[in-house]
This record gives sequence, structure tokens and C-alpha cells, in this order.
Amino acid sequence: MGQSQGMIEDLKRENEHFFEAFKKESDRGLALVAAEFFDATLERLLRARFSSGLQKRPKLIKPLFEGFGPLSTFSAKISLSYAIDLLQDWMVSDLDLTRRIRNEFAHSLESRTFRDPEISRMVGQLASFSKAVKSIEKPGRPRISETTSRTTFVLACTRTGALLQAKVVVLALDGPDEMKHSFMINPEL
Repeated sequence: MGQSQGMIEDLKRENEHFFEAFKKESDRGLALVAAEFFDATLERLLRARFSSGLQKRPKLIKPLFEGFGPLSTFSAKISLSYAIDLLQDWMVSDLDLTRRIRNEFAHSLESRTFRDPEISRMVGQLASFSKAVKSIEKPGRPRISETTSRTTFVLACTRTGALLQAKVVVLALDGPDEMKHSFMINPEL
């Protein structure tokens, strides 16, 4: 199995865990798993970008993501990914909202749900939800009517996760850097 095939298998396995969380986890668990999925996928994206075209020494890259390394936090990975044109504006906003939603759940002693007003308000700001609805709603298909905050969060995360994983694959492919760059910043995504 080649390196790219191994990476695709790893992405599939992570995706399966992600979708299992949608079905089985509590609201808190879902928010934590979604944020961890995005954190891990951003790390893959950054590692693919760092090594594109060059064989970097892993022992120099690995510490960037560990312990107190400059890319050890979800927030730092979001910021750097945006700074080097791996993410669109809406994606940065949604990833940061996901991080903040995770923090609302993770740093509360109270039992919280997606129905809580502050969490529901943040979920309502996820741009990827309206983008997902637009891609799902086609002539002749039933329209998506009212959804719960949890369903909105799941749809938004599904779309964002798929795009992040596609970006990892594109960066790992052999191909012209211009093609990769235009995909990364494509406003139509």
C-alpha cells in the first residue's frame, strides 16, 4: 500500500469515528469529538503543506504540534492554516465557532446541550450549514425545513470535515502548486 493510499485509509477511518459520534455521543461528546476531528485534520493539512515537494525531517516538524509547541492548540492550527491560504474566510469562522462551542461544553460543570441559548446562537452562525443546505436542496427534492441545533451542527461539521479532508488529499497529490493553491482558496467551496 502506497503512502497516499495509507493516508486515504487513515482519513476514512477517522471519518467513520466522526460519523459514529454523530449517532452515539451526547451533545457534549459530539462537540468534543467534532473539535478533535477538526484539530487532527488541520494538523494533517499543515503537515501535508509543510512537506509538499520537499522531504522535511520529521523530528524537526513533530515538536511543532506537541506539548507547548507553537501549533499544539486548535486555535493556532486554525490561524496558521488561514495565514498560509489553506482555508477560506467562512471556514476559519466556522472552525473558530466549533472551537468556542467545544469550550462551552468542556469548561462547564453544568450539563449543557445544543438547546442552550448561547450554544444554539453560535451554532446558528455556522456558515457551512447554509452552504450544506444549498448543496442538498435541489429542484425536485424536499426542502430542509426546521432543524434542531444539534442537526445544524452535524450538517455543518459534515460539510466542513469533508472539505478539510479533500484539502489534505489535494495537497498530498503530485500536481502543480497553482492547481493546489486555487483549490485551497476557491470561494465556491
